[in-house]
Amino acid sequence: MKEIRSFVKSASLSELEKAKQLIDTAIEKYTQQQEAKKEVLDLLKEKGLTLEDLQDVVTTDKRTKVKPKYRIEFNGEIVEWTGRGKRPKAFQGVDLTKHLA
Repeated sequence: MKEIRSFVKSASLSELEKAKQLIDTAIEKYTQQQEAKKEVLDLLKEKGLTLEDLQDVVTTDKRTKVKPKYRIEFNGEIVEWTGRGKRPKAFQGVDLTKHLA
């Protein structure tokens, strides 16, 4: 608030009018957002839903699973690697062209 007071004291008329327009726009936008939130919450209540019900629908994993590019048997286990990230110990010092999946 101190910054606003000092601005008001030192600003010209045109600067004050521009600041008033910005404040009026911000207040109008805030009011519209609050009304929209109220409408959505009223609609949810009307339909018998909660915000938690919507969160289950919204949270989806958009990452796609990458198929393994390399496969090798290491210590009796099959180890697969996509070729991304740090090279696993099973593939250290190995010619990868011989172990394509």
